[in-house]
Amino acid sequence: MKIKFSILALLLLVNISCVENVITIQIFPDGQTHLKIVSIGDSTDIMDQDFEHPFYDDNNSSYEIYKTDSIWKAITNIVIKDSSFSYKPRNGLAFSFHLNYSAKFISNIYKFQMNLEGRNIKNEYPLLYNAITNHKLDSLIWLPEALTIIIDKALSDLEKNMTSDNIEIERPRLVNHFKNSFSRISTFEMLEEIQENRDIYIRNTLKPFKVSQKFSDNLSRAMKVHEDRLKASLGLQDDNFVIKLLLPGEPISGNAMSMDKDTLIWKFGIDSLLNENYYLHAASVTTSKDKIQKNSILVIFALLMISIILLNRKR
Repeated sequence: MKIKFSILALLLLVNISCVENVITIQIFPDGQTHLKIVSIGDSTDIMDQDFEHPFYDDNNSSYEIYKTDSIWKAITNIVIKDSSFSYKPRNGLAFSFHLNYSAKFISNIYKFQMNLEGRNIKNEYPLLYNAITNHKLDSLIWLPEALTIIIDKALSDLEKNMTSDNIEIERPRLVNHFKNSFSRISTFEMLEEIQENRDIYIRNTLKPFKVSQKFSDNLSRAMKVHEDRLKASLGLQDDNFVIKLLLPGEPISGNAMSMDKDTLIWKFGIDSLLNENYYLHAASVTTSKDKIQKNSILVIFALLMISIILLNRKR
């Protein structure tokens, strides 16, 4: 019986370092986009799965990493020819953006929208949400709830894929049984003991249900999916994000936090991603000299024709 609570190990490592992720998006008048991502921080945090760089093995993209003794820098450059871009890693932060272009009488309007996927912590793990927002992540208060929810999610997944190996069980009863067991975890010493002897702990907890070894293995794999996503969410607590957007022409609207010359800037951290999606939007306008000249000629010509018609009527 090999069910691994990797989240327990994470709790015992409270050493937090900061990673800064700068995402620069430059929109060109022809609709192409240059996406540049720079992440700077500790080597272990740069290579974890909370925020991953998109990677495309083609001539329009590149990835470089610069290493020193303690600080690493990862740089990604991608040229995007489409008006939309979407990146959805398995556990890390997913994001997408879309550019809408419209031609007006004497101008062009560029409308940009970006969406960063929320982690849904507030809805799924309310006690953990309170611990993060109150900066008390090392508290044991939220742990029993988180582990119970992971068990519930894993059992629910097994129910949807019921086989001869996944015997029919009373999920509420089994979840409640684990919940009572987790509620007795009150010290980090107990956490360490469970981490060192987790197979024995799980085996003893499941004894009253007389489940098979195969069922335990399937439950372990189902739990790992939700553990990995939660680990990635917790990993985002040490990440800061800066979004820089350069649009053609002059900005006319948007929800940017600041502006540096022609660059719109947003800055945020995990607080903005704990639950719902985080949306960015901006619009700009370019005025075409060719359109102004052509339309001016058309207006002058139209006025001239109207004047000629009026003169002919007076005669």
